[in-house]
Amino acid sequence: MSAGNSGAISADTGQIGASGVLGSIKTEEVILILKQSLRTDNSVSFNVFSLVEETGKLGPSFRLSQSQLANVPQPLLDEFLSEGVPEYLQSAPSRRLHIVVSTGSGTGLALKFYNSVLQPLLKSRGIHADSSQSSKPNTYNLVITENAETIRKFAQGLGRDDQDAVQHTVVLLSGDGGIIEMLNGKVSADGSETEASLPLIAMLPLGTGNALFYSLHKTTGTKLESAEPSGLVQSLRTLFRGRAAPLPSFKVEFPPGSRTITYTMSPEENSKSTADVESHSDAVSQLYGAIVASYGFHSQLVWESDTPEYRKHGDKRFGMVAQELLKESHAYNAIVELARKDGSHLGKLDRDRHAYILATMVSNLEKTFTISPSSKPLDGKIRLVHFGAVSGQRTMEIMMKAYDGGKHVDMKWTTDDGKEEGVGYDETEVIKVTTLEENARWRKVCIDGTIVELPHGGCMTVKTEDEAHLQVLVGRPVAG
Repeated sequence: MSAGNSGAISADTGQIGASGVLGSIKTEEVILILKQSLRTDNSVSFNVFSLVEETGKLGPSFRLSQSQLANVPQPLLDEFLSEGVPEYLQSAPSRRLHIVVSTGSGTGLALKFYNSVLQPLLKSRGIHADSSQSSKPNTYNLVITENAETIRKFAQGLGRDDQDAVQHTVVLLSGDGGIIEMLNGKVSADGSETEASLPLIAMLPLGTGNALFYSLHKTTGTKLESAEPSGLVQSLRTLFRGRAAPLPSFKVEFPPGSRTITYTMSPEENSKSTADVESHSDAVSQLYGAIVASYGFHSQLVWESDTPEYRKHGDKRFGMVAQELLKESHAYNAIVELARKDGSHLGKLDRDRHAYILATMVSNLEKTFTISPSSKPLDGKIRLVHFGAVSGQRTMEIMMKAYDGGKHVDMKWTTDDGKEEGVGYDETEVIKVTTLEENARWRKVCIDGTIVELPHGGCMTVKTEDEAHLQVLVGRPVAG
């Protein structure tokens, strides 16, 4: 089988051209390749699995394609040939495999992706769902979320009865929220565990920003591809050819009077009115995160876009909220202190009015939004991005530079009174943000998407964790 132009990869000759095509298959769509022996003449053929993603009038669609070829160029075999099912996907008395489908993540595509792609792909490897939740070979436990609590409750149940005897692999079809629910659910049920026995999370990015996934998959493209593979293609490649690594995290502590703020739709069927959105608040003293802890513009945007007033606008609400916040350009009254975990003080920011305070362990908040260009995958370091009260126009300029490869961290400007200002960018281990705002509207902080309202004069203290609570599956270039 050969491609019909000189810029293609020919399966007959093994020549690699510029367009990155194997017959009719684009190499950036290839997930994995399986070798199949033919009984008739002892020859072999290859099954090439690829993911075709399209967007039509009804929204995104996914199609798992399987092609049988007599010849595949050796460079592609070196990159994508799968010799067997990796151990972390094999159920056994000492290991359980779980597939968790978060139906509420992103734009609600997780279940569609499971049904059209992941389920048949696993079936092709001889792996199928088993509702008995046993350790039968070649099976997995399927969890489809029913509400916002499903994943945390699932995580709390892992290892409850078997302690260190059983290892768990969790394939998570969700956004960043699913990871954080796993993290906080696991920590609340933690016992003494070795790193090898920690649950292993394989991420399939089906959320909105997918910050953690894209920060861990910045270097996983190949030289054989003419275009960058999609996040979903990268995630499926990692699923079958990845390696486990400890996931760095941080702990955030809050004072008495702090409470989480959440909104949920009324359980009434087909209820879409903002009047049917229910507000919930619960006391909170600590949370764990792996992505971001913020105060100011970022946390305000995350919170207000989730309120009943804006929910009725669907995905457009984020841009609408951002425009309103930029018009207001509120100057957040807060004290920000940096320190090391041994108690040594690094200093206090020399301003008490802020526009943006964001501590992060990842490089990207979206695929192309590089908030922390110095952050490397799994380096376990917290970096603080911050700037003082500025106009809405200046804030937009800074955000646009973040979309330009993280160039915002080099920005400087001169104020009307002749003072030089700029975007601050600091590495630290402990960050303490104390809000002095009177109005509760301006006392919201964001921990990986979870909103916490602080009391007047309250603070959030962010510290890096010394020990991992989860493992994460990463591409081989990241794992080393």
